[in-house]
Amino acid sequence: MSQSDPFGNISRRGLLAAGGAALAAAAIPSAALIGPRKSLRVAHLTDFHIQPELRANEGSHAAFAHAMSQKPRPDLVLTGGDHIMDAFAQTEARTRLQWDLFDKIRQDHRSVPIQAAIGNHDIWGWNKKDSLTDGSERLWAKKWFAEFFQRSLTYTSFDQGAWHFVILDNVLLTPDGYNGVVDDAQVEWLKADLAGTRRPTLILSHIPLLSVTALVGGYDQKSGEWNVGGNVMTKNLAALQEIFRANPHVKIALSGHTHQIDRVDFDGVTYFCGGAVSGNWWKGPLGRFNPGYRVLDLHEDGRFTEKFVEWGWRPT
Repeated sequence: MSQSDPFGNISRRGLLAAGGAALAAAAIPSAALIGPRKSLRVAHLTDFHIQPELRANEGSHAAFAHAMSQKPRPDLVLTGGDHIMDAFAQTEARTRLQWDLFDKIRQDHRSVPIQAAIGNHDIWGWNKKDSLTDGSERLWAKKWFAEFFQRSLTYTSFDQGAWHFVILDNVLLTPDGYNGVVDDAQVEWLKADLAGTRRPTLILSHIPLLSVTALVGGYDQKSGEWNVGGNVMTKNLAALQEIFRANPHVKIALSGHTHQIDRVDFDGVTYFCGGAVSGNWWKGPLGRFNPGYRVLDLHEDGRFTEKFVEWGWRPT
């Protein structure tokens, strides 16, 4: 029985199989996961938007190399989605070209585990007209991402060092494009996954679960109301926060998507929006936010420190 609906999302009927498959897919040899230090260093790089234009390929390689030059070197890389540019509206040939460019980064840094969240730009063909697809293609929608990262599902979890990591897929196809939603199958899977560990836990998603950046530009002077679009913050946040309250070992939630930087400490969880490797889509800074990435040091007792690193990109 297929676990994907016509839009490439996980169905409820696949829930039981999904939970087991996700955990199996996340298995990584322990020797690659457990380092000698009592703290785990994690680099969070998001929103590469790799493409042949705008020196984006060159810049993506440089940013990754910059992150790997940190002392001490990261033990784990979390990529937060939008690895490539506009796959939802690109042909198969163009999409393959961009994934091939990103694969070169992955091959150049095979010594460091890379775990990835899916972004809206990583989803092939949702715009059927511009992508010249009809939905029957083998890699249509989220399947290309899953195959590229050698996973059966677009969400997963794993342990590394003293920490537990959960990767969510919160990009849902809607009539107006996409919205930030963690679907029902994942919500149930997340409850079971978090109940099975007491390790300090980090959650990774592309669209923020909670972010101040979602309010930027959201005030409508005519109506006098604040408006947060469903495509910039996760709409079923309340359900997730109920799960987090039941699992106080959840410490951090990382995201990208808005290309801006913030930190929100709320109800026992620290939410980080991680900026963007590409800044303003390879055209320089986005307002006051320069291209960069985050480095986090995760300690065995659940404490952590972090810094945002600007890696010095300047467009030609």
